[in-house]
Amino acid sequence: MSIIRVPAQLGALAIAIACLAPGRSLAQSGQNSDIAELRRIIEQQQRTIQELTERVAALESGKRAAEPEDEIPPAEIPESPFERASGGAAFTPDIAVIGTHGGMFLVPRGYAGRNRFELGELEIALQQPLYTGMNFFATLAGGSDAGFAIGVEEAYASLSRPFKGPFDAVIGKRRLQFGKLNPLHPHSWRQADQPAPIGAFLGEEGLFGNGASLNYTLPVKGLFANLEIGLWKNDQAHVHAEEAEDDHDHGHPGIGISGDMPAARLWLSKAVGTGAEIELGGSHAFGRADNGDNIRLTGADLTLRTYPSAFSRLQLQAEVFWHNRRDREHSTGSHTRSGHYALLSYAPDKYYEYGVRYDNTRYPWPIHGREQSLSLIATHRLTEATLMRLQLKYGDRTTDVFLPARRGFSEVFLQFIWGAGSHTHPLQ
Repeated sequence: MSIIRVPAQLGALAIAIACLAPGRSLAQSGQNSDIAELRRIIEQQQRTIQELTERVAALESGKRAAEPEDEIPPAEIPESPFERASGGAAFTPDIAVIGTHGGMFLVPRGYAGRNRFELGELEIALQQPLYTGMNFFATLAGGSDAGFAIGVEEAYASLSRPFKGPFDAVIGKRRLQFGKLNPLHPHSWRQADQPAPIGAFLGEEGLFGNGASLNYTLPVKGLFANLEIGLWKNDQAHVHAEEAEDDHDHGHPGIGISGDMPAARLWLSKAVGTGAEIELGGSHAFGRADNGDNIRLTGADLTLRTYPSAFSRLQLQAEVFWHNRRDREHSTGSHTRSGHYALLSYAPDKYYEYGVRYDNTRYPWPIHGREQSLSLIATHRLTEATLMRLQLKYGDRTTDVFLPARRGFSEVFLQFIWGAGSHTHPLQ
């Protein structure tokens, strides 16, 4: 029960009125007006006291209903590290689903997917903060070539300034930061197919690694400079001894390294004027093949962007690779092969983009042959993750690798990609 204390001023006012009442016979008008004023003040303060009493009673009854006595007061419940990192976000991770439909037409006979338009890959992406400066990323993917059996494409944790060091770190399985295109998921590329040198030296699915890396931003004034060094295990070795015709044939597309694979990338970026930027990158990885051959792969990339208007963009992107393999098994020496591509694209607004790409590559030793082609690309983008694309490709292919060999081939690629969910994907 609440006790309302009456102010001392009210008692003094009551005594003054009582003393003045018997003297009303003096007929002093000044005293009558003073008495009336005192009574008005008393009534006003009584009403204020009544209102405060009612508010206190209402607050006390509401507090008892919301906070039962057997509950721990919220201030005494400890805050978890996750709540501190995510601001009290839900424990369900951010999820996105991406579907890639594709079709190839006018392809030479011998390719199983010719003249069909179908779902090629389904991807489920997840991400969530784990702790202050710590996040996890995972990508589950299934393709039509494997009956849409879901497998782990990427699963890693990123750490920002671990142990208060001046670097970041990544631990797990991921697409390696090798070159400009390999770190990106294919659904975020600006073309429907894989550029020929990427498939030749990094493999049909790209270059992946399972391990860890350190990432350091160099303190260079007026220039963004980032260095990443990692030690990885190549989980998708592209050499299969059981498929070799003889002991000398270890020819398969891809880097060819089996087992441990140290890799590094240096990335430089600088603004040019007010509406352009230039990026330069260098990548290097080395290791051994399953038969003991020493392998080195070096890459260089250039990206130049300019923005003629608020929603338009002109971009030139090019990559070149040098693959060296030293034959220890038969002592035939060192064999170096190279390849490159260049893509020029123009987006007049947020919805349309047009591009032309030139590919020219040899395949890693001991594969013989090369591919040269020119592609015309048109994209209609509905959202950042949903688009339709048409690509026309013409060129020469002198060896059967991913597609049948043919001189003067013409291929048409049709692509439809849809994406839904709140997962943030790296985009070009």
